[in-house]
Amino acid sequence: MRNVEIKARITDYDKICNVAEDLSGGPATVIIQDDTFYHVNSGRLKMRFYGDSSATLVRYDREDTPEAKQSDYDLVQFSVRDSEKARDLDNILRKCLGAKGRVVKERKLYMVGQTRIHIDAVQDLGHFMELEVVLRPEQTVEEGRAIARDLQIKLGIKNEDLIDCAYVDLLGQKIKSN
Repeated sequence: MRNVEIKARITDYDKICNVAEDLSGGPATVIIQDDTFYHVNSGRLKMRFYGDSSATLVRYDREDTPEAKQSDYDLVQFSVRDSEKARDLDNILRKCLGAKGRVVKERKLYMVGQTRIHIDAVQDLGHFMELEVVLRPEQTVEEGRAIARDLQIKLGIKNEDLIDCAYVDLLGQKIKSN
């Protein structure tokens, strides 16, 4: 699976939520996420637990650049009934690979066509916006970039607010600088 995404810092949380709600035509779905990232040789690997105890193992690979970029990813879903299996797998991955970091956030999800707009309140980091243009098989990365740029403009996100890495990397940088 693949998408095109951008991520940015935001300064006016309420304003961007209102714009995203207007663009999507409805209120956000609020999702609580608790991600543990593991040390891996390439890409990123994380176990994401949700507020209802379900989980998703996510492997993804993307360039660390601020502009819209392709992300290739794989998912393994764990239902609430399988939450113990997800916890067991998380423990095994922590023992074998080690935990790189943990990201806890409240995510507001808005859908605009094939694009997920995420407005995130990240514990110990602040507020961010992420666009994920889910590409159809026949779509090019450039088409996805055009969709992302259009929504970036509509949301009022400036290029200087774009970030080039994952939240776990920003948290790691924050810890090193303290």
